[in-house]
Amino acid sequence: MTNIPHHNEDNITYQNRGTISGGDLEDIKATQRHLALRGAQILAKALQAEGVDTLFGYPGGANLEIFDVLREYNIRCIRTEHEQGAIHAAQGFARATGKVGVCLATSGPGATNLVTGIADANSDSTPIVAITGNVPSHLLGRNAFQEVDIVGVTRPITKKNYLVKKVTDIPEVVREAFALAGGNRPGPVLVDIPKDIQQHYPRDPEGNYAPPRIPAVIEKPEPGIGGIPETQLEEACRLLSEASKPVIYAGGGIVSANAANELLALAEKLQCPVTTTLMGVGAFPPHHDLALHVLGMHGSKYANTAINEADLVIAAGVRFDDRVTGNLNEFIRHGKIIHIDIDRNELNKNKVVTLPICADIKPALVQLRENAQPGEYRVWRDYLADLRERYPFKVPDSDSITPQYAISQLSQITQGDAIVSLGVGQHQMWAMQHYRARRSRSFLSSSGFGTMGYGLPAAIGAKIGCPERTVIDIDGDGSLNMTIHELAACHRYGIGVKVVVMNNQWLGMVRQWQDMIYDKHRSGSDQSDPTAVKKPEDLEIYPNFLKIAEGYRVKAERVTCKEELLAAYQRLLADPDEPYLLDVIVEAEENVYPMIPAGGSYRDIIMGESVT
Repeated sequence: MTNIPHHNEDNITYQNRGTISGGDLEDIKATQRHLALRGAQILAKALQAEGVDTLFGYPGGANLEIFDVLREYNIRCIRTEHEQGAIHAAQGFARATGKVGVCLATSGPGATNLVTGIADANSDSTPIVAITGNVPSHLLGRNAFQEVDIVGVTRPITKKNYLVKKVTDIPEVVREAFALAGGNRPGPVLVDIPKDIQQHYPRDPEGNYAPPRIPAVIEKPEPGIGGIPETQLEEACRLLSEASKPVIYAGGGIVSANAANELLALAEKLQCPVTTTLMGVGAFPPHHDLALHVLGMHGSKYANTAINEADLVIAAGVRFDDRVTGNLNEFIRHGKIIHIDIDRNELNKNKVVTLPICADIKPALVQLRENAQPGEYRVWRDYLADLRERYPFKVPDSDSITPQYAISQLSQITQGDAIVSLGVGQHQMWAMQHYRARRSRSFLSSSGFGTMGYGLPAAIGAKIGCPERTVIDIDGDGSLNMTIHELAACHRYGIGVKVVVMNNQWLGMVRQWQDMIYDKHRSGSDQSDPTAVKKPEDLEIYPNFLKIAEGYRVKAERVTCKEELLAAYQRLLADPDEPYLLDVIVEAEENVYPMIPAGGSYRDIIMGESVT
C-alpha cells in the first residue's frame, strides 16, 4: 500500500489508495514533492508559530531558499545594507519590545558579519535568534566557497547554537532556540542550516514522506526560576531592618524582566534611593525624589558617593561591571550587599556579596516589598539630596552649541518619552546624563560591548517594533559613519527614524583619553578633512552628512547656533513617519565629566572645568 499525502491548510494527512504499480510511482513522488513542505518552508512555518512576522536580513546564495518562501507565510524581511545592520536592528527590536528579535544571513562573510552583534547581544543579554544559511551538508569541512564553521565561531558568545542536520529537526530546533533566547537571562542563539536541508523534503531512511511536526511540543529547556527562598527572604529583611543608609542599585535585569513597576513600588515603600546602570536607564522615573540617576565611570557624583557610603546595597539585576565598580576592592568596601540575579553564574563572580540570591527579579521585588519594613532613612536621604543639588550634571554656559545642551533640549522637547538609541562614545555618555528617559525599554545602548555603529540600525529595529513611538538615534559623527548606509533601509521601507548627530569632528572619547593619558598625542582620532582650511567660520564639515542623506533620499539639515536648535528639533519631529537627519555642530573639544579614571574609586572622581 502507498500513502499519498493530501495537503490542507496546516498539515499533511494520509489516505490509503491501493497498490500502485511501477509506472505511476514517479508521478506520485512528484505529487509528494509538490505537496510536501521543504526545509525552508518548515522553517518559515516554525517562525510563524513563534509569532514572527518581521525579521531583518540580507540575501545570499546559501539562504535564498529561505528568502524565497517568507512571503508565503506573511513574514516581512527588512533588508538592511549590511548583516551587522540586520543583527543590530534585531537587537533594537528586541530591546524596545521585549520580544525575540530575528535576523537572517547567508554563509561565510554573511555569517561572520553577524559576529559583532551576537557578541553585543550576549554582553547585554538581548534575546535574538540569528539564522544563517551554510553550504550543502556534503561540502561542510571541505573549505567550500563561502563556507565557515559559524557554530564553532559563535560558541563562546551564544547561549546555544545549532547546526541543523535533518529537515525534521527544524521545528524542534526553532522552538528550543526561541525558548532559550527569551528564557531566564535572555541572550543570543544561532541556528545554522545547510542549503540542502533548506531544499529537501523530510523523509525517513526508507524514503517515505514524513510529516513535519509543527509546532514542536517540547518542555522549556531551562527550568523556571522562582522568587526568593524563604530563609533568604528572612535574611534580606533582617539586613534591611538593620540598615540606616541603604541604596538600590538597579541594572538591565530590571528592564529584561519588565519589573520597573515593582522596583518603583519597593523603593517607595522603603523610601530607599535608587541608582541605575547604563543598561538600567529608564527603569526608574528620572524625576522621582528617590532617583540618583546613573553611577559609574561617567555617572553622577551623588550616585557614586551614595553606593560607596551605603551600609546596605540591594543589587538587582546587575553584574558589577568594571565601568561601574572601578577599583573592585574599593567598591562598596564597607557596606553589605544583597545581590539578586536570575543567572546563578553572576553571583559572587565579580564581587563577593553578603547575601547572593538566585531568583526571578520581578517576584523577588514583590516579596521584598510585601515583607520588608522601612527603616528611618531621612538623614541619609537628606544628605544625598544635598549632594544631588550641589553636583548636578552640568550644562556648560556657552554661546555655541554644547552637546550637553543639545541633548538636554532634546529631552525637554520630547518630554523624555521617545525611544532613543545610541552610538558609542562621548555622545552616549552625555545622553546617559542628560536624556531623562521616562519609560522602560526606551534607552537602547550598546553598553557592555561598546559597539560603534549600533545606534542607527538599532533605531530601525525599535521603530519597526514600536511604530507608534518616536524613535531617535542620538549619534556621534564617528559612530554614525560606521552604519550610515542604513539610511537606505529607512527610505526603502519608510521607517521614520530620526537621527541627531552630535558632530564634533573627532572620535571624541578617544581624543579625550589621548589628551588625559597620552600627553595629547591625538593619533587617528581626528575626523575632519585634512585638506580643508581649519577655520570654524568656514564650517568645513567632513564628511558632509547632508549630501550623504540626500544620496539616500532622506531629509537632512544642519544647525550651527543655539538659537536655531529648537526650531530644527521641531522640524525633525514634525512627521513621525518620515526619516530625518539633523547634523548638530557642537563644541569640538568638550569633555565628558564627571569621570572616574579607569581603576580608580569614587574618591578619584574628576568633576571637570564646568563644575565648581
